Amino acid sequence: MSCSKIFLGDLPELTYEVIKYFHNDFSTLYSCVLVNRLWCRLAAPLLWENPFSICIRNYNYLEIYLQYLNDDIKTQLKEYNIINNSLPSNTFFNYFMFLKYLNILA
Repeated sequence: MSCSKIFLGDLPELTYEVIKYFHNDFSTLYSCVLVNRLWCRLAAPLLWENPFSICIRNYNYLEIYLQYLNDDIKTQLKEYNIINNSLPSNTFFNYFMFLKYLNILA
């Protein structure tokens, strides 16, 4: 059986159901992103839908969201040294579209 015939069946849907089981297990979702393209496309939205709930000290993911601001706001933020000139210019996904939960209260 060729690999292309496998993907014509229910494998993506079944794989998504398995990956969805790890919805709140961020380390497992991160591992799923590294398996292959299919798993990456299925796990990345789950991993990025609530990134602010993950307790990490590295806030580099904020730069990914800042790149989706319009150019006027970026210029103002640069003037006040809130952001630097090294915002990522291209990403694999539109991560901003995956964001579902944003808790702005501390």
